[in-house]
Amino acid sequence: MKYSLTFFLSISIFLIFSCGETASESASEPKNNPYSISGQVENPVDSGIVTLSLFDPVTQKKTELSTNMMDTSGHYQLSFDFTEPDLFRLDFPNRQSVMLVIGEGQKDIKVNVEGKRNGNVEIIGSEDSEKLLGYDIFRNDSNKRLIKPAYDAMRAATDKGDTQGEVEAVQAYGKASYEHRKELIDYSMDNIGNSIALYGTMLRWTGDDEVEKLEKLVKDFEKAHPNLTMTSVMVDKVARYKKVAIGAIAPDFTLADTSGNNLNLNDLKGKYTLLDFWASWCSPCLLQVPDLKEAYGMYHEKGFEIVGVSVDSKGDRWKKAINKYEMNWPHVSDLKGWGSEIAADYNVTFIPFNMLIDSEGKIIAKNLHSKELQGKLAELFSEG
Repeated sequence: MKYSLTFFLSISIFLIFSCGETASESASEPKNNPYSISGQVENPVDSGIVTLSLFDPVTQKKTELSTNMMDTSGHYQLSFDFTEPDLFRLDFPNRQSVMLVIGEGQKDIKVNVEGKRNGNVEIIGSEDSEKLLGYDIFRNDSNKRLIKPAYDAMRAATDKGDTQGEVEAVQAYGKASYEHRKELIDYSMDNIGNSIALYGTMLRWTGDDEVEKLEKLVKDFEKAHPNLTMTSVMVDKVARYKKVAIGAIAPDFTLADTSGNNLNLNDLKGKYTLLDFWASWCSPCLLQVPDLKEAYGMYHEKGFEIVGVSVDSKGDRWKKAINKYEMNWPHVSDLKGWGSEIAADYNVTFIPFNMLIDSEGKIIAKNLHSKELQGKLAELFSEG
């Protein structure tokens, strides 16, 4: 069964993946329970290396398991030691990647690819991986319908110097991102169920009013697969959604700011605080900076604070962006990219993402952008 698919496995803008440093292991000498993946690359390249890695949907890091070179005709074969069902990533030359979720007994999998970015993919021998492929095809379609038009509108407004258009486009982008993720959860409920492919969808879950759906998905999965590591990971993620739901007390944290001094969230009690998750490489994040600056100028002296929490991994790039865009509020980061413990604690899997915390430390709103943020602040400070 062949599909045409855009595998965005780096979140260029909206769905961001980080590449962790990996430790390689020989492809040719499996030790305990060898499984194999083989196939054909339609457009082979000279010295083309194919790599299989474990992929962690929480930290978005990959750990290399096996590498091998395709032959001159584009055929390749990899072997690896299987321990339990898990999520894997297969990387080909020319930036084509395929996500696989491999279960017990799926020992001989065929993955044929076109051999170019956004190329065709065919998977044989892993029903769960085929389900995940179907999910990614739907994700790509939803992305084109919802995310891309909003992003294009932001870029067009920026190019024209249309400030009001940018404000409206940023709002539309935030809403489109939310609707996109709701569609993905509904697709999972209708088409994936308790297949281990569910684990591969976890990266794009969204919380709050979707928690009930996720809880049902995970409870059903737990009944079918009570002893898997991936089960406990998904159970834990749903539990963390509840800890950062609207009405919950925001988890405390301490992180270093741009000068190396520690900032503690609890020290900001008594103020309304916007936790703004962003990164220097995220265009939609940077497009909302003028709105944040305006809100900060209007309400900071009245008791409003912003804390920028970056998922950058390069300190110099992070600090340069802060200075360039004159974001004159506190900024913190552990510079671990998507491996950030704070991002994990707050279940942040896309940016821009923000949450508003009241003077007692309670989460009172999420993803307020441009006019919505200023409207909420006007309401809060008029009441005060």
